[in-house]
Amino acid sequence: MGAIANKTHTLASAVADDATFTTSYPAGTTQASLQGSTGGQLVIGSTVYNQGSDPGVTFSFGASLITVTNKSNVSFASGAEVILSFGRTDRNGSYNLTVGTERGQAAAGDGSGATKQELTASGAVTAGTDIIELNHASVVIAATMDALAHPGLVIIRDTSASGTAAHTVTLSNGTFNGTNTIATLNAPGEALIVYFDSAGKGQIVENTGSVALSGP
Repeated sequence: MGAIANKTHTLASAVADDATFTTSYPAGTTQASLQGSTGGQLVIGSTVYNQGSDPGVTFSFGASLITVTNKSNVSFASGAEVILSFGRTDRNGSYNLTVGTERGQAAAGDGSGATKQELTASGAVTAGTDIIELNHASVVIAATMDALAHPGLVIIRDTSASGTAAHTVTLSNGTFNGTNTIATLNAPGEALIVYFDSAGKGQIVENTGSVALSGP
């Protein structure tokens, strides 16, 4: 199922293993709405760290700030941009939702239910993928995706080490924002967080960098 909330955060300084940083609550959320939630994630670069895992991260929900503890066994670099996802849970999580598609139900593994696909060449995005990474410094990646096969929150990121190749994700069904069907990412670190409803209509939750939307 989709996360309760997402946000991006730029680290003001390096965060060593077992060290912490704080971030404000995502818009529309409070300590009460996130307290006790499980199954969250931190995404940095092309790596996903799950809440409560080792290696991973932990979240502590204070009155006005969220404290994130780095349990990754590595240091997060100063200036790095992280994507935080709060409350992606299975049936037994603190948010016991069982509505939606089969993809939204309890999954084997760490309970996060998230799946990731890295594309280094043009191709189709696998149905049910939550995190899509476009990774090539010089060759344009032209990805195709059916929004109907990705209900809920989806993260699309340019994880190339360098370059300005204009990678695209084109929807064969649905839209990113009710109108546009093509997302273009042409700089490392650019990312799009979008929520697709059951009809494939998307709503942009966050556009990091300058992801361009166009088409049809």
